[in-house]
Amino acid sequence: MGQGRMMGDEAMNRLLSVLVVAWALLQSGTAWAQSPPDKAKEIPQTLEALEKALAQEFARLKIPGASVAIIENNQIVLTRGYGLADVKARTPVTPETVFRAGSISKSFTGIGIMMLVEEGRLDLNAKLADLVPELKFDNPWESSDPVRLVHLLEHTAGFDDIGFHHYLLEGKDTPLSEAVVKYGPYKSRWRPGTWTAYCNSGPVIAGLIIEKVSGQKFQDFIAERLTGPLGMSSAYWVKDPAIAGWMAKSYKADGVTEEPFIEILARPSGSLNVTAGDLARLAQLMLGRGSLDGRSYFTPATASRIENGQSGAAARAGLKGVYGLGNFSTIGKKAVFHGHDGGIDGFASKLEYAPGKGAGFVLMVNQANEEAFELAGLIRDYLERDWPEAKPSGVALPSADLERWAGLYQDIAPRQQVLALIGSLAAWQPAEATEGALILNGTKRVFLGQGQFRKEDAAAANIVFTGGPEGETLMLNGTGASVKVPLWQAATKAVYGVLFALSCILTLVVLMRLIGGAWRRDGGFLVRLVPTLALLSIVALAGVTLAVLASNDLMLVAKPSALGWAVYSLTIAVPIFGVLAAMTAQASGSEIGWLTRVMAWVNAGLALLAGLYLYQYGWIGLKFWE
Repeated sequence: MGQGRMMGDEAMNRLLSVLVVAWALLQSGTAWAQSPPDKAKEIPQTLEALEKALAQEFARLKIPGASVAIIENNQIVLTRGYGLADVKARTPVTPETVFRAGSISKSFTGIGIMMLVEEGRLDLNAKLADLVPELKFDNPWESSDPVRLVHLLEHTAGFDDIGFHHYLLEGKDTPLSEAVVKYGPYKSRWRPGTWTAYCNSGPVIAGLIIEKVSGQKFQDFIAERLTGPLGMSSAYWVKDPAIAGWMAKSYKADGVTEEPFIEILARPSGSLNVTAGDLARLAQLMLGRGSLDGRSYFTPATASRIENGQSGAAARAGLKGVYGLGNFSTIGKKAVFHGHDGGIDGFASKLEYAPGKGAGFVLMVNQANEEAFELAGLIRDYLERDWPEAKPSGVALPSADLERWAGLYQDIAPRQQVLALIGSLAAWQPAEATEGALILNGTKRVFLGQGQFRKEDAAAANIVFTGGPEGETLMLNGTGASVKVPLWQAATKAVYGVLFALSCILTLVVLMRLIGGAWRRDGGFLVRLVPTLALLSIVALAGVTLAVLASNDLMLVAKPSALGWAVYSLTIAVPIFGVLAAMTAQASGSEIGWLTRVMAWVNAGLALLAGLYLYQYGWIGLKFWE
């Protein structure tokens, strides 16, 4: 679950912020992630040094409270609290403090499904229509490519992620059978099993399937089969009285204003409450390949299947460790870590472990602070400090392949289709051919063969290039897909940008003449005013939309707001002003000067093109909250 309500890796407030700079990775969240650059100058060499470094970083970032668990040699060697669980009451965080784990909940859902698969009671390839026949969904390819159970867990069904208004849904007693209906509608935007696009509703449906097959409530099944036997006594899917007194409070960016605790409907996707120490038991279980403390929960083969997605295009292209069954991969410098992250209502959490290394960690904070996740890199570096180098060797990159893969790429699998417009304008990833090497987003990549690349300091590939069904060139990672953009398309948007800049200059000049009274001489008041309003409507729409997305305020998009209504109004105003500007330009008399006439037609054209673009992406009359 994400910040705001539920998101994986990616948290809602985080998603909104990232959209301003670039489209979500898919982002995103973010899943086959590269380790962020560490801000610590030195890698801690001892556990005590790590504790000290973390304390300094939490203080520097002004994070109210945090809890950390470290695993080495398959054992939990540290559980420690930092800062305050309750700022007002000055209550310190202790190892017993309970945090919200957000989308790490999906890992438990994936394991629950696989337990039933091992027992022969479920099949990952079973059709959704057979498992939950009462659930309505639209898949235009259902006869040839049906939505299957595996697609729900690996985010390859093509469903939109939940809408902004869904994050306000709450009710701890709401049955999952009702919750899945509320999170609809469900429509596959591409053939199921093609692209990966993070979708919070998929695991909720999977949780309902667990209930239908097991005959138990989701949380009861997980408690009986997993968290109970593991000794995770703090693990609850609602704010139960047993843990209420131990719950940390969460805070906004100022570190003082409390976030509300929302009992979300989507329990299998993000409602888990747990201590860092108890959550580390899950990492130990995965390190043990399904066994812990002499008890077997599932087989090593199942553990591997959980960690490696198979249903999407990236996996079929040979990329390893793509988003699996509630589990994703983060590439370290010397090993690949698996796990998940999560954020919900001001809480942010991260669980990672390195199979075969006996190491892992849990990091939980009570503030929606994006930089907190960078501390995972510090912990990862500490765990890797004595491990041998394990970077796969590069091979020669054929010039023909380099030429084919170089270019501009655009996201084709947005989490929410309504936000695809922003991605089409912002998420242009350049892949440059320089001195026989590929430079992606400014970083040199090492070619490993079969279209796969890794960063120079990374232990594995995180990008694969392949051909699409229509001959297009695709760039895939563990959570998303991008297509190489034809030069004419890139040029078209560049030309629009140049014309927009020219329009601003022309409009400014014409406005100065308008103020000077030129319209009294030639009667051209409307031909100056209306095209100016057309340009201003485009500028206002862009500005208000960015303001909404940059606000980190879910209320601006999840329910009607002044800024939300402004976006709605401006998406209608832009094409209307475009038509009116064209009409006034056409009707203007010959006495109107050429500069004014050019300005009028340029502004009209820009507004009409913007209107067509808005129409293409379904933005005319857009209400974010619906």
